[in-house]
Amino acid sequence: MTQAAKTLRVALDYFPACTHWPGVGRYARELVRALVRHESCPELILFDVGGQRRSIEEPALGLAENGAKLGAGRVRRLKLRLPRRLFDLGGKALGLGADRLCGGVDVFHRMRPDWPKLREARSTLAVPELPPVGSEAEAKLRQELANQDHLFVASQFGADELERRFGFQGSRLHNVSLGCDHWLRDQDGPIERKGRILVLGALREGRRHVEILDAFEELCRRKLADELFLAGGQGNRQEVFLSRLRFSAARSMVTWMSEPDEARMPKLVAESSLMVHLSEGELSAVTPLEAFSFGVPVVVPNNGPFKEALGEEGHYFELPTTGKLDINELARVCAEAIESSHDEQACARRRARAANFTWASSAERTVQAWTQVANSSSSL
Repeated sequence: MTQAAKTLRVALDYFPACTHWPGVGRYARELVRALVRHESCPELILFDVGGQRRSIEEPALGLAENGAKLGAGRVRRLKLRLPRRLFDLGGKALGLGADRLCGGVDVFHRMRPDWPKLREARSTLAVPELPPVGSEAEAKLRQELANQDHLFVASQFGADELERRFGFQGSRLHNVSLGCDHWLRDQDGPIERKGRILVLGALREGRRHVEILDAFEELCRRKLADELFLAGGQGNRQEVFLSRLRFSAARSMVTWMSEPDEARMPKLVAESSLMVHLSEGELSAVTPLEAFSFGVPVVVPNNGPFKEALGEEGHYFELPTTGKLDINELARVCAEAIESSHDEQACARRRARAANFTWASSAERTVQAWTQVANSSSSL
């Protein structure tokens, strides 16, 4: 008699999905939203533990519309309003890990490398970016990754870097692409393309906000743009940028949205003529792909994950390894990209490129990777 296949049981740290709009919060939220629609969704436990207020409204999580699956027991939400520090202390005193509290799981998908503590389950962790070579942050990440069983990364470039820089074995690395169709799904109403240059991300090191402002001033002089819109939180380069902005001739045309307003994002992106994303260290091209989903051109660094995902449709700028960035060259690349925003064929090619990166396909590849992880653990 043939033995029935064992049901895959996976727990996922769901707390960031309920408390953070961008970054890891969006990743957790959109991945689960796609998983509960997936025909091969495993038995999924949403581990929603934390003392912080859940600021993301329930409708935005996208779970209520899948009540049949939730009610049938395929997806269960374990919600505890308990500070994580106290949870760790309690678990240590009782000798329990988060996987035991979930009733036993094959895989626990973490959202941060140091939490939660596990007893038996294999761990998976998505790595979205890498710190500079030789930095203290790199040394810290090396220690954190040493305690992980399997890693997810959203590009082949990222997998190669994790193996080269951190010695992570290829069999424990899983290339799982991310979706970029969340804002396209939420966009409603007419779109009117504006002379807006959009920059997403916190005002922090490695994002080049000051240099982008310098290039924007040149584009304004050439009547190619009339607004620079920054959407991102505070960071360690905030004061430097604001000091530069005070003396800018274009300061009246610069807007900084420091608090996320998710309802505005789809239209904000769709109506831009250009996104500039000069972020260093990222292993995923999800941010420029979000712009591509609306046909909006993007200027990105000339490196691995961006070239891998965007191909010939990207507008690339060579970031210097030393010395100052060439503002005139950045303005030239931006002007070229803005011109392409008026080319409907180029916009269609960008939309087609983005269409290859959906959350449905990400969920499919995630389930495949979790299955491989569970099978590898059973053979140890």
